[in-house]
Amino acid sequence: MCKESDFLERQWKENICFIAFLLPKTCSETNAQGRLGCMWAGVSDMDAPADPLESRHMLLTKKKTVSANSLEQQILSLERQRREVILTLPLTFTDITSKTDITIPVDPQSAHHSLSLAFQLAEMKAKLDMSERRVGELEEKRHQQHPEDERLQALGRERPLQETKETKVLSEALHEMKEENKLLKQKNASMIRKKEHYECEISRLNKALLDVLKKQHSPVLGTPSEKGDRNSLEEMKTQLEVLRQQVQIYEEDFKKERSDRERLNEEKEALQKINERLQSQLNKLNSQTKDLPVQSERPSYPPPLFLSPCVNYGSCGLVLHYQDPRVHPASRRAHEQQQHSVRFPPSPISQGHCFSHSTVTTGE
Repeated sequence: MCKESDFLERQWKENICFIAFLLPKTCSETNAQGRLGCMWAGVSDMDAPADPLESRHMLLTKKKTVSANSLEQQILSLERQRREVILTLPLTFTDITSKTDITIPVDPQSAHHSLSLAFQLAEMKAKLDMSERRVGELEEKRHQQHPEDERLQALGRERPLQETKETKVLSEALHEMKEENKLLKQKNASMIRKKEHYECEISRLNKALLDVLKKQHSPVLGTPSEKGDRNSLEEMKTQLEVLRQQVQIYEEDFKKERSDRERLNEEKEALQKINERLQSQLNKLNSQTKDLPVQSERPSYPPPLFLSPCVNYGSCGLVLHYQDPRVHPASRRAHEQQQHSVRFPPSPISQGHCFSHSTVTTGE
Protein backbone atom coordinates (compact mmCIF):
# COMPACT_ATOMS: atom_id res chain seq x y z
CA MET A 1 0.00 0.00 0.00
CA CYS A 2 2.88 2.40 0.76
CA LYS A 3 4.43 1.67 -2.62
CA GLU A 4 1.18 2.47 -4.39
CA SER A 5 0.75 5.73 -2.46
CA ASP A 6 4.35 6.73 -3.29
CA PHE A 7 3.72 5.94 -6.93
CA LEU A 8 0.55 8.05 -6.95
CA GLU A 9 2.33 10.95 -5.24
CA ARG A 10 5.19 10.79 -7.72
CA GLN A 11 2.74 10.68 -10.61
CA TRP A 12 0.91 13.63 -9.14
CA LYS A 13 4.10 15.68 -8.89
CA GLU A 14 5.10 14.82 -12.45
CA ASN A 15 1.68 15.94 -13.69
CA ILE A 16 2.01 19.23 -11.79
CA CYS A 17 5.46 19.90 -13.22
CA PHE A 18 4.31 19.08 -16.72
CA ILE A 19 1.34 21.42 -16.38
CA ALA A 20 3.61 24.15 -14.99
CA PHE A 21 5.98 23.68 -17.91
CA LEU A 22 3.23 23.89 -20.52
CA LEU A 23 1.19 26.61 -18.82
CA PRO A 24 2.47 29.75 -20.70
CA LYS A 25 1.92 28.03 -24.11
CA THR A 26 -1.45 26.49 -23.45
CA CYS A 27 -2.89 29.42 -21.52
CA SER A 28 -1.43 32.32 -23.54
CA GLU A 29 -4.88 33.39 -24.69
CA THR A 30 -6.51 33.00 -21.27
CA ASN A 31 -6.54 35.06 -18.11
CA ALA A 32 -3.02 33.88 -17.30
CA GLN A 33 -1.63 36.01 -20.15
CA GLY A 34 -3.31 39.09 -18.72
CA ARG A 35 -1.96 38.33 -15.26
CA LEU A 36 1.57 37.83 -16.61
CA GLY A 37 1.46 41.05 -18.72
CA CYS A 38 2.20 43.24 -15.75
CA MET A 39 5.24 41.15 -14.93
CA TRP A 40 6.75 41.56 -18.40
CA ALA A 41 6.04 45.32 -18.49
CA GLY A 42 8.97 46.01 -16.14
CA VAL A 43 11.45 44.66 -18.66
CA SER A 44 12.38 47.39 -21.15
CA ASP A 45 14.07 45.57 -24.02
CA MET A 46 12.11 42.21 -23.85
CA ASP A 47 8.88 41.29 -25.58
CA ALA A 48 6.34 39.28 -23.62
CA PRO A 49 7.66 35.71 -23.93
CA ALA A 50 5.45 32.70 -24.18
CA ASP A 51 7.68 30.35 -22.15
CA PRO A 52 9.37 30.96 -18.77
CA LEU A 53 12.49 29.10 -19.91
CA GLU A 54 12.68 31.21 -23.05
CA SER A 55 12.33 34.41 -21.02
CA ARG A 56 15.04 33.19 -18.72
CA HIS A 57 17.31 32.54 -21.69
CA MET A 58 16.63 36.02 -23.05
CA LEU A 59 17.43 37.56 -19.71
CA LEU A 60 20.72 35.68 -19.56
CA THR A 61 21.68 36.88 -23.06
CA LYS A 62 21.21 40.48 -22.00
CA LYS A 63 23.42 40.44 -18.91
CA LYS A 64 25.16 43.54 -20.09
CA THR A 65 22.07 45.76 -19.75
CA VAL A 66 20.57 44.23 -16.58
CA SER A 67 22.54 43.40 -13.51
CA ALA A 68 22.70 39.85 -12.18
CA ASN A 69 20.92 40.69 -8.93
CA SER A 70 18.00 42.31 -10.67
CA LEU A 71 17.72 39.40 -13.05
CA GLU A 72 17.71 36.88 -10.22
CA GLN A 73 15.06 38.86 -8.39
CA GLN A 74 12.96 39.03 -11.52
CA ILE A 75 13.38 35.29 -12.08
CA LEU A 76 12.36 34.51 -8.50
CA SER A 77 9.39 36.82 -8.71
CA LEU A 78 8.35 35.26 -11.99
CA GLU A 79 8.65 31.78 -10.52
CA ARG A 80 6.61 32.77 -7.51
CA GLN A 81 3.95 34.39 -9.68
CA ARG A 82 3.92 31.31 -11.90
CA ARG A 83 3.29 29.09 -8.87
CA GLU A 84 0.47 31.38 -7.77
CA VAL A 85 -1.07 31.23 -11.22
CA ILE A 86 -0.74 27.44 -11.26
CA LEU A 87 -2.45 27.23 -7.87
CA THR A 88 -5.24 29.55 -8.98
CA LEU A 89 -5.96 27.57 -12.18
CA PRO A 90 -8.22 24.49 -12.09
CA LEU A 91 -6.09 21.43 -12.77
CA THR A 92 -7.45 18.23 -14.23
CA PHE A 93 -5.50 15.00 -14.53
CA THR A 94 -6.33 11.31 -15.02
CA ASP A 95 -5.58 8.74 -12.35
CA ILE A 96 -3.73 5.80 -13.91
CA THR A 97 -5.04 3.13 -11.54
CA SER A 98 -8.72 4.13 -11.48
CA LYS A 99 -8.81 5.85 -14.92
CA THR A 100 -10.89 8.72 -13.54
CA ASP A 101 -10.46 12.47 -13.95
CA ILE A 102 -9.51 14.47 -10.80
CA THR A 103 -10.05 18.24 -10.86
CA ILE A 104 -8.40 20.69 -8.41
CA PRO A 105 -10.54 23.82 -7.71
CA VAL A 106 -9.41 27.41 -8.40
CA ASP A 107 -9.29 28.42 -4.72
CA PRO A 108 -5.61 28.29 -3.60
CA GLN A 109 -6.61 27.69 0.01
CA SER A 110 -8.43 24.46 -0.84
CA ALA A 111 -5.71 23.20 -3.21
CA HIS A 112 -3.85 21.40 -0.46
CA HIS A 113 -7.08 19.93 0.89
CA SER A 114 -8.06 18.77 -2.60
CA LEU A 115 -4.68 17.15 -3.06
CA SER A 116 -5.00 15.32 0.25
CA LEU A 117 -8.50 14.19 -0.69
CA ALA A 118 -7.22 12.98 -4.04
CA PHE A 119 -4.46 11.03 -2.34
CA GLN A 120 -6.95 9.57 0.15
CA LEU A 121 -9.29 8.66 -2.71
CA ALA A 122 -6.49 6.95 -4.59
CA GLU A 123 -5.45 5.13 -1.43
CA MET A 124 -9.00 3.97 -0.73
CA LYS A 125 -9.37 2.78 -4.32
CA ALA A 126 -6.11 0.89 -4.04
CA LYS A 127 -7.36 -0.69 -0.81
CA LEU A 128 -10.61 -1.57 -2.55
CA ASP A 129 -8.73 -3.21 -5.41
CA MET A 130 -6.61 -5.19 -2.97
CA SER A 131 -9.70 -6.27 -1.00
CA GLU A 132 -11.42 -7.32 -4.24
CA ARG A 133 -8.40 -9.37 -5.23
CA ARG A 134 -8.36 -10.93 -1.76
CA VAL A 135 -12.07 -11.71 -2.02
CA GLY A 136 -11.49 -13.32 -5.41
CA GLU A 137 -8.72 -15.48 -4.00
CA LEU A 138 -10.91 -16.51 -1.08
CA GLU A 139 -13.76 -17.35 -3.47
CA GLU A 140 -11.43 -19.53 -5.52
CA LYS A 141 -10.26 -21.29 -2.37
CA ARG A 142 -13.85 -21.76 -1.27
CA HIS A 143 -14.78 -23.23 -4.65
CA GLN A 144 -11.81 -25.57 -4.39
CA GLN A 145 -12.88 -26.65 -0.92
CA HIS A 146 -16.57 -26.89 -1.90
CA PRO A 147 -16.51 -30.60 -2.96
CA GLU A 148 -14.94 -31.53 0.35
CA ASP A 149 -17.62 -29.54 2.21
CA GLU A 150 -20.35 -31.24 0.18
CA ARG A 151 -18.89 -34.63 1.00
CA LEU A 152 -18.81 -33.75 4.70
CA GLN A 153 -22.40 -32.49 4.53
CA ALA A 154 -23.48 -35.68 2.76
CA LEU A 155 -21.77 -37.72 5.45
CA GLY A 156 -23.50 -35.61 8.09
CA ARG A 157 -26.88 -36.26 6.44
CA GLU A 158 -26.25 -39.99 5.98
CA ARG A 159 -24.99 -40.54 9.51
CA PRO A 160 -28.42 -40.08 11.22
CA LEU A 161 -30.04 -42.40 8.67
CA GLN A 162 -27.37 -45.02 9.26
CA GLU A 163 -27.76 -44.65 13.00
CA THR A 164 -31.54 -45.07 12.72
CA LYS A 165 -31.05 -48.19 10.60
CA GLU A 166 -28.60 -49.62 13.10
CA THR A 167 -30.93 -48.87 15.99
CA LYS A 168 -33.81 -50.50 14.09
CA VAL A 169 -31.74 -53.63 13.43
CA LEU A 170 -30.62 -53.75 17.05
CA SER A 171 -34.19 -53.29 18.29
CA GLU A 172 -35.37 -56.14 16.04
CA ALA A 173 -32.55 -58.36 17.28
CA LEU A 174 -33.43 -57.43 20.88
CA HIS A 175 -37.09 -58.27 20.24
CA GLU A 176 -36.12 -61.65 18.78
CA MET A 177 -33.88 -62.35 21.77
CA LYS A 178 -36.73 -61.45 24.12
CA GLU A 179 -39.09 -63.81 22.28
CA GLU A 180 -36.50 -66.57 22.38
CA ASN A 181 -35.93 -65.95 26.08
CA LYS A 182 -39.67 -66.13 26.67
CA LEU A 183 -39.89 -69.47 24.84
CA LEU A 184 -36.94 -70.81 26.81
CA LYS A 185 -38.59 -69.75 30.05
CA GLN A 186 -41.79 -71.54 29.04
CA LYS A 187 -39.83 -74.68 28.15
CA ASN A 188 -37.95 -74.47 31.44
CA ALA A 189 -41.22 -74.17 33.36
CA SER A 190 -42.66 -77.19 31.54
CA MET A 191 -39.51 -79.20 32.24
CA ILE A 192 -39.67 -78.22 35.91
CA ARG A 193 -43.30 -79.37 36.08
CA LYS A 194 -42.38 -82.65 34.42
CA LYS A 195 -39.49 -83.11 36.84
CA GLU A 196 -41.77 -82.52 39.82
CA HIS A 197 -44.29 -84.97 38.40
CA TYR A 198 -41.59 -87.59 37.87
CA GLU A 199 -40.26 -87.08 41.40
CA CYS A 200 -43.74 -87.52 42.82
CA GLU A 201 -44.20 -90.70 40.82
CA ILE A 202 -40.79 -91.99 41.90
CA SER A 203 -41.53 -91.30 45.56
CA ARG A 204 -44.90 -93.00 45.23
CA LEU A 205 -43.35 -96.02 43.57
CA ASN A 206 -40.62 -96.17 46.19
CA LYS A 207 -43.19 -96.18 48.96
CA ALA A 208 -45.18 -98.88 47.24
CA LEU A 209 -42.04 -100.92 46.70
CA LEU A 210 -41.01 -100.57 50.31
CA ASP A 211 -44.46 -101.67 51.44
CA VAL A 212 -44.29 -104.71 49.19
CA LEU A 213 -40.81 -105.63 50.38
CA LYS A 214 -41.83 -105.25 54.02
CA LYS A 215 -44.80 -107.51 53.47
CA GLN A 216 -42.70 -110.13 51.67
CA HIS A 217 -39.81 -110.21 54.20
CA SER A 218 -41.22 -110.72 57.67
CA PRO A 219 -38.81 -109.85 60.52
CA VAL A 220 -37.13 -112.67 62.50
CA LEU A 221 -36.87 -112.28 66.27
CA GLY A 222 -33.43 -112.64 67.88
CA THR A 223 -30.82 -110.82 69.87
CA PRO A 224 -30.72 -107.04 69.67
CA SER A 225 -27.33 -106.92 67.95
CA GLU A 226 -28.27 -109.57 65.45
CA LYS A 227 -31.57 -107.83 64.93
CA GLY A 228 -29.80 -104.48 64.28
CA ASP A 229 -27.34 -106.08 61.84
CA ARG A 230 -30.16 -107.87 60.15
CA ASN A 231 -32.15 -104.67 59.91
CA SER A 232 -29.17 -102.80 58.44
CA LEU A 233 -28.58 -105.55 55.89
CA GLU A 234 -32.25 -105.62 55.04
CA GLU A 235 -32.30 -101.84 54.67
CA MET A 236 -29.28 -101.97 52.36
CA LYS A 237 -30.89 -104.72 50.34
CA THR A 238 -34.12 -102.81 50.15
CA GLN A 239 -32.28 -99.69 49.08
CA LEU A 240 -30.42 -101.62 46.39
CA GLU A 241 -33.63 -103.19 45.25
CA VAL A 242 -35.35 -99.82 45.22
CA LEU A 243 -32.54 -98.35 43.18
CA ARG A 244 -32.71 -101.23 40.72
CA GLN A 245 -36.44 -100.82 40.45
CA GLN A 246 -36.06 -97.09 39.87
CA VAL A 247 -33.47 -97.68 37.17
CA GLN A 248 -35.70 -100.24 35.55
CA ILE A 249 -38.68 -97.91 35.73
CA TYR A 250 -36.67 -95.11 34.21
CA GLU A 251 -35.51 -97.35 31.39
CA GLU A 252 -39.00 -98.62 30.74
CA ASP A 253 -40.46 -95.11 30.76
CA PHE A 254 -37.76 -93.86 28.44
CA LYS A 255 -38.20 -96.76 26.02
CA LYS A 256 -41.96 -96.41 26.14
CA GLU A 257 -41.84 -92.69 25.44
CA ARG A 258 -39.42 -93.18 22.58
CA SER A 259 -41.50 -95.99 21.07
CA ASP A 260 -44.67 -93.92 21.45
CA ARG A 261 -43.00 -90.96 19.81
CA GLU A 262 -41.74 -93.06 16.91
CA ARG A 263 -45.13 -94.72 16.52
CA LEU A 264 -46.91 -91.36 16.51
CA ASN A 265 -44.48 -89.98 13.95
CA GLU A 266 -45.02 -93.01 11.71
CA GLU A 267 -48.79 -92.71 12.04
CA LYS A 268 -48.59 -89.01 11.31
CA GLU A 269 -46.52 -89.60 8.18
CA ALA A 270 -48.88 -92.36 7.03
CA LEU A 271 -51.91 -90.14 7.57
CA GLN A 272 -50.23 -87.30 5.71
CA LYS A 273 -49.52 -89.60 2.76
CA ILE A 274 -53.10 -90.86 2.78
CA ASN A 275 -54.39 -87.30 2.96
CA GLU A 276 -52.18 -86.22 0.06
CA ARG A 277 -53.28 -89.21 -2.04
CA LEU A 278 -56.96 -88.58 -1.32
CA GLN A 279 -56.52 -84.88 -2.03
CA SER A 280 -54.90 -85.63 -5.39
CA GLN A 281 -57.68 -88.07 -6.25
CA LEU A 282 -60.27 -85.49 -5.29
CA ASN A 283 -58.60 -82.88 -7.47
CA LYS A 284 -58.52 -85.30 -10.39
CA LEU A 285 -62.20 -86.11 -9.93
CA ASN A 286 -63.09 -82.43 -9.76
CA SER A 287 -61.17 -81.73 -12.95
CA GLN A 288 -62.85 -84.68 -14.70
CA THR A 289 -66.30 -83.56 -13.63
CA LYS A 290 -65.61 -80.06 -14.89
CA ASP A 291 -64.40 -81.36 -18.27
CA LEU A 292 -67.38 -83.73 -18.84
CA PRO A 293 -70.47 -82.24 -20.57
CA VAL A 294 -73.84 -82.27 -18.87
CA GLN A 295 -75.47 -85.64 -19.65
CA SER A 296 -79.15 -85.85 -20.39
CA GLU A 297 -81.44 -87.86 -18.20
CA ARG A 298 -82.15 -91.49 -18.95
CA PRO A 299 -84.65 -91.67 -21.78
CA SER A 300 -88.02 -92.90 -20.65
CA TYR A 301 -90.05 -95.03 -22.94
CA PRO A 302 -93.81 -94.68 -22.95
CA PRO A 303 -95.53 -97.40 -20.97
CA PRO A 304 -97.93 -99.72 -22.66
CA LEU A 305 -101.45 -98.45 -22.65
CA PHE A 306 -104.60 -100.41 -22.26
CA LEU A 307 -107.04 -99.07 -24.81
CA SER A 308 -110.76 -99.69 -24.60
CA PRO A 309 -112.84 -99.99 -27.71
CA CYS A 310 -113.87 -96.74 -29.20
CA VAL A 311 -117.37 -95.68 -28.31
CA ASN A 312 -119.13 -93.51 -30.80
CA TYR A 313 -121.36 -90.87 -29.40
CA GLY A 314 -123.32 -89.75 -32.35
CA SER A 315 -120.94 -88.57 -35.03
CA CYS A 316 -117.89 -87.87 -32.66
CA GLY A 317 -115.30 -90.46 -31.58
CA LEU A 318 -113.81 -90.38 -28.03
CA VAL A 319 -110.76 -92.46 -27.12
CA LEU A 320 -110.23 -93.19 -23.42
CA HIS A 321 -106.81 -94.25 -22.11
CA TYR A 322 -106.41 -96.06 -18.82
CA GLN A 323 -103.33 -96.02 -16.63
CA ASP A 324 -101.12 -99.01 -16.15
CA PRO A 325 -100.48 -99.61 -12.42
CA ARG A 326 -97.08 -101.15 -13.22
CA VAL A 327 -95.69 -97.90 -14.59
CA HIS A 328 -93.82 -95.52 -12.28
CA PRO A 329 -95.57 -92.12 -11.73
CA ALA A 330 -92.50 -90.10 -12.89
CA SER A 331 -92.25 -91.95 -16.22
CA ARG A 332 -96.02 -91.67 -16.56
CA ARG A 333 -95.83 -87.86 -16.07
CA ALA A 334 -93.10 -87.55 -18.74
CA HIS A 335 -95.18 -89.61 -21.14
CA GLU A 336 -98.20 -87.44 -20.51
CA GLN A 337 -96.20 -84.30 -21.25
CA GLN A 338 -94.97 -85.87 -24.48
CA GLN A 339 -98.50 -86.73 -25.48
CA HIS A 340 -99.73 -83.22 -24.77
CA SER A 341 -96.99 -81.77 -26.94
CA VAL A 342 -97.95 -83.98 -29.94
CA ARG A 343 -101.16 -83.16 -31.76
CA PHE A 344 -102.84 -85.85 -33.88
CA PRO A 345 -104.61 -84.92 -37.13
CA PRO A 346 -108.42 -85.03 -37.09
CA SER A 347 -110.00 -88.36 -37.96
CA PRO A 348 -111.98 -88.67 -41.14
CA ILE A 349 -115.07 -89.48 -39.12
CA SER A 350 -115.04 -86.14 -37.33
CA GLN A 351 -114.40 -84.01 -40.44
CA GLY A 352 -117.20 -81.66 -41.13
CA HIS A 353 -118.71 -82.01 -37.67
CA CYS A 354 -118.67 -79.71 -34.64
CA PHE A 355 -116.42 -81.91 -32.49
CA SER A 356 -112.68 -82.51 -33.10
CA HIS A 357 -110.56 -85.52 -32.32
CA SER A 358 -109.11 -85.20 -28.81
CA THR A 359 -107.12 -87.30 -26.39
CA VAL A 360 -108.34 -87.57 -22.81
CA THR A 361 -106.06 -88.68 -20.00
CA THR A 362 -107.00 -89.17 -16.43
CA GLY A 363 -104.88 -87.84 -13.57
CA GLU A 364 -103.24 -89.85 -10.91
